[in-house]
Amino acid sequence: MAEKKRGPRGFLSAPSFPYRRKSLLSPAELEFYNVLKLAVGDRFLILLKVSVGDLCEITHREVNQAAFDRLAAEQMDFVLCDQTTLAPVVAIELDDSTLYGRDRAERDAFMKELFRVIGVALIHQRVQMGYDPAAIARWVDAALARPGGAAPQSPTPLRPAS
Repeated sequence: MAEKKRGPRGFLSAPSFPYRRKSLLSPAELEFYNVLKLAVGDRFLILLKVSVGDLCEITHREVNQAAFDRLAAEQMDFVLCDQTTLAPVVAIELDDSTLYGRDRAERDAFMKELFRVIGVALIHQRVQMGYDPAAIARWVDAALARPGGAAPQSPTPLRPAS
């Protein structure tokens, strides 16, 4: 068996190295992102593909590993953050019709409760052919107006990420 060709630093050469750059967003996500930018303007900073584990802190040491495992692979497609503090305010998940089923319903119920507890509004947006920026702006405003929809106001600042 022939040895694979290696480059100057010992890595496999381009033809046999199994990685290549890809777009950060799918075409559907990119379309929504461009409309979301119009909808929120400079009110929020938009973060992409944020791990749910980065949005919350596990508070009970005795359940740390199980709680961590529950969130390990979860991410939000878009997170709207306060421009100054970067505190998460609204999480948006694009829902594709292929994602529905019993497991998905259980996962969505868990996420709804998690986001309620951490005080971040959660919006599920179905993937569609086009989006209305004004309608998205209204969704964001409505999510922020719901009780428990936005991060709770507290004299204590959010704990920085560790």
